[in-house]
Amino acid sequence: MDVKWIVIGEVGKTHGLRGDIRIRPQTEFPERFLSMETLMLFARDGNTLVGTFEVETMRFHKQSLVAKLVGIDSINDAEPLKGLLVQVAPDELVPLPEGRHYIFQLIGLDVVTTEGEHLGTVDDVLQTGANDVYSVRPTDPDRREPILIPVIADVVLDIDLDKGVITIQLMKGLLD
Repeated sequence: MDVKWIVIGEVGKTHGLRGDIRIRPQTEFPERFLSMETLMLFARDGNTLVGTFEVETMRFHKQSLVAKLVGIDSINDAEPLKGLLVQVAPDELVPLPEGRHYIFQLIGLDVVTTEGEHLGTVDDVLQTGANDVYSVRPTDPDRREPILIPVIADVVLDIDLDKGVITIQLMKGLLD
């Protein structure tokens, strides 16, 4: 899967009258915004670049960040930015610890059992709180419902991004 841009935040409301905007972080590393010199803002489709803006100031405010962008000097300037996505290129992501992966890296991977049975491909990762769950689009044409694979050590044995394969140990009842 060739991912060009990854969403790390979304522009929310304006903040004050001088053109500041609020950004809702969509990353486990919101502190990364404090060192960003520019923001690339995209339309909701995620593909259309609206503009690259130089950051004048950035600070945390409650559960969001407040940014002042160069050239955005009034509420009227800031208003059209609401709803835009802050995105970065894959090589700008914060490196994860060994054994952790970004969701976009997992989408599209083949899921096989330790016995070599191909179950399907990951089409979503559900974040349930206790543990993630891979939603797998089955290869079996008779099976319409996704296969839900709990991401726990006893089940997910290996993730090989280079080969595009996740190897799992089937738990009793998992395919029922």
